[in-house]
Amino acid sequence: MQDVAANATDIDNDQQARASLLQLSRELTTSLEQPDEVVSLVAFSGGRNMCVRIADDLQLFDLLSAKSPRTIDELAAITGAEAGLLTRLFRTLVGMGFVRQTDKGHFAATAVTRQMAMPSVRAGVRFFYDQGYPILAHAPAYFKANGYKLPRSMTDGPFQFAHGTSEDCYTYWSKQAGVMENFSAFMQGLFGTPMRLGWADWFPVKDVCLDGFDASRGEYCFVDVGGGKGHEAQLVLRKYPDTKGKFVVEDLPFVIDDITELDERIERLPHDFTTPQPIRGARTYFLQNILHNWAPPVGHAILTHLKQAMLPGYSKLLIGNIILAEENVPLRNSGLDIAMLYLHSGSQRSEREWRELVEGVGLTVVKVWYPPGDGDGVVEVELLG
Repeated sequence: MQDVAANATDIDNDQQARASLLQLSRELTTSLEQPDEVVSLVAFSGGRNMCVRIADDLQLFDLLSAKSPRTIDELAAITGAEAGLLTRLFRTLVGMGFVRQTDKGHFAATAVTRQMAMPSVRAGVRFFYDQGYPILAHAPAYFKANGYKLPRSMTDGPFQFAHGTSEDCYTYWSKQAGVMENFSAFMQGLFGTPMRLGWADWFPVKDVCLDGFDASRGEYCFVDVGGGKGHEAQLVLRKYPDTKGKFVVEDLPFVIDDITELDERIERLPHDFTTPQPIRGARTYFLQNILHNWAPPVGHAILTHLKQAMLPGYSKLLIGNIILAEENVPLRNSGLDIAMLYLHSGSQRSEREWRELVEGVGLTVVKVWYPPGDGDGVVEVELLG
């Protein structure tokens, strides 16, 4: 294992090799752990996460990233926290690899410390902790009361059961101070994953989508549906600057109004993707990490609106999302699936489940593209004539 760690830089650009080695290391850990150790880690997992959340509130990760090592007394003086509390927090944080101890009472930053100091990462941890834990506490009672069936509605799931509301999560969060700000900040960085390739880095965008643009069929080449601040459209346009046809990013008005930096060639269009698609006959419609947030009936509606806008045999729909393995799913991906369940009544999907969803509205899956490593894949979809 030390040899693997020492040579990690050799696999930074080989995501498949990195994922394989990571899986091997986890299998080794599993083979060495005693059953009681595994169970105790689960039982105490909430407390470990609490330590991270409090450390974030105290800005301990920022302080250690700016200067290391620091002493408990020094950090207590800066933060105003009792030294005894910091000592107990650091015992757990060191065990988790979030910080390292260099000497008695001295602590320094690790790579995870510096990751936790990133604004988008901090926002993601706050969002999933603050919004997730109240729901998780009530989720067993929800599933028991509902006969252990999956929720089918965005307004009648674990989220609503926990909060005593009939509002969907986004409507509810919009009334809570700071929640949507944390969510938006998180979505811009997704826990800060520079090693993971973006879909446009490995998917043949030019061959599959851009080269087939025909202005006589429609003026739009790339429609980024629910595209936030236009990050994906901008990546494609920067990689292929000579692309013909218009690019546009669509999202809710308050998101579009908040865009401060975007290539001037990309249009901005306020649009709710649960309503009919206003741009007809585009070459490519793109949905990045959208459908997993919605219960199946809403997912069907989103796809139906896009189907009605597509030209048979010409328009493409690309769905960028995690594609779950049919077996031995990495915990990162299965964890995201469960988060979609309790927050949105939604789900991540396997290839089989993606095909069922897409074909259920009369569209055709041309190919399911798997990424190198464990990032997002792409489901390539067409409307046949």
